[in-house]
Amino acid sequence: MIRLWILCAVLSIANQNQGQSNLSQKLNGIIDNNAFEYATVGLSVKTLDGENVVDINADKKLIPASSLKLVTTFLALKEFGKDYTFTTHIGYNGKIDRAGTLQGDIIIIGSGDPTFGSSRYGEGNSWKNTLTKVVDSIKKAGITCVDGKIEVKTHVFQGQAICPSWPYSDIANYYGSGAWGLNFNENKYNLYFSANVPEGDIATLDYISPEIPNMHLRSEVVIKGPKTGDNAYIYGDPFHYSKIIRGSIPYSKSQFVIKGAIPNPPLSFAFILEKELERAGIKSNGSNTSKTSIKKSEFSSLISFKSPPLYRIIQEANYESINLYCEALLRKLGWKSKKDGSFEAGLEFVEDQLTDMGIPENSFNINDGSGLSPRNTLTPHSFTSFINAVYLEWGSETMMKYIPHVGVSGTVRNLMNKKSGQKKFYLKSGSIGGVLTYTGLFQSKSGKEYSICFMSNNHSKGNRRVRIQAEKILQLLYNQL
Repeated sequence: MIRLWILCAVLSIANQNQGQSNLSQKLNGIIDNNAFEYATVGLSVKTLDGENVVDINADKKLIPASSLKLVTTFLALKEFGKDYTFTTHIGYNGKIDRAGTLQGDIIIIGSGDPTFGSSRYGEGNSWKNTLTKVVDSIKKAGITCVDGKIEVKTHVFQGQAICPSWPYSDIANYYGSGAWGLNFNENKYNLYFSANVPEGDIATLDYISPEIPNMHLRSEVVIKGPKTGDNAYIYGDPFHYSKIIRGSIPYSKSQFVIKGAIPNPPLSFAFILEKELERAGIKSNGSNTSKTSIKKSEFSSLISFKSPPLYRIIQEANYESINLYCEALLRKLGWKSKKDGSFEAGLEFVEDQLTDMGIPENSFNINDGSGLSPRNTLTPHSFTSFINAVYLEWGSETMMKYIPHVGVSGTVRNLMNKKSGQKKFYLKSGSIGGVLTYTGLFQSKSGKEYSICFMSNNHSKGNRRVRIQAEKILQLLYNQL
């Protein structure tokens, strides 16, 4: 009987090894496709109790792109709790005299809230309605004139607002806005172009919304064929109000919209509020920003704005891959852990947390919270180790609430279209030039759960061709594990 048991065990192990060998051969066959020509492909698959199942270049440090958002958002959720909210306070210092003149300043105290004035959470929260509510609160207080200024307090965050390793070609576009002490309208403005002019002509820039005071724009955007896509980019420094737009947009009978990053959002909001108050007949002596805090005893509140709960912010950050949200959370992690709302403090916190999870410190190099920096590197093995560490604390059911569901939500809603394993995967995608990644959890056809990290770096055939091969890898893993 003992000999029979040993024989069965040996045969089981042999079959398992043969199955894994067969899987590895098939995976390597897909990776040999010329879509990965000159590329480095990394793949780590683990059982959720930590057993390595697939290991292809899993100890090579690769660029994760937006998959990195899982690290920032899960650490923020762990640190703050799902119901945490940001609060932005509007009020004033000084006194209001009998004539309605405020002998002081209108004060906006930023909290770093990335959702302030964002219509993503309903039109009532839009920047226009937010601005109207602020003006109405000032009127209700009986203020008819401001002897001081419109001042935004930004002391919650210190240091640079934008990661120094972000490409220059990104930082004037909406996805490269950085995170500021006060953010509004997700730090973006829309440029509206008339695109119904002959191919090769310069597109007409009709207007900008919100209208940013002192903004100077020069457009060199040309019209190309109807199906050429958006290939226009905005260039300019974060604190400067002069921008140039270059590239092309497709011919269209309707207006075409390009999204830019608001220069210096705290000061821009102060500018806009100043102009809106002037339209309401309430003059002031200008606007500015300040890094100094204000004592509670010196501040009279007019109105406050709370963000949606953190769980909703994190879902949006991961589902729609919003860089601003993750950069704000990174800086908030620095503020909570070290009373320093800088990128450096936030990154130090993340690094400490990863090493505390047993992830080797030399296996990652984190430069930002969103994955936009091409200097971010992380091994696939370390990424699945992180997923497993979070799983041990929360379980897969909780994690799946915050990772996009393939075929259902977010940037992976069209991934693995019509493939049988599609809806068994929960993956955060990441893509920048020559980089495509997918990281998260899945359940195989056999019902077992696994963590996964796929990364392709430096491919030259384009993300679309790499994605087709990545879908084959995912389906193979679903079928064979």
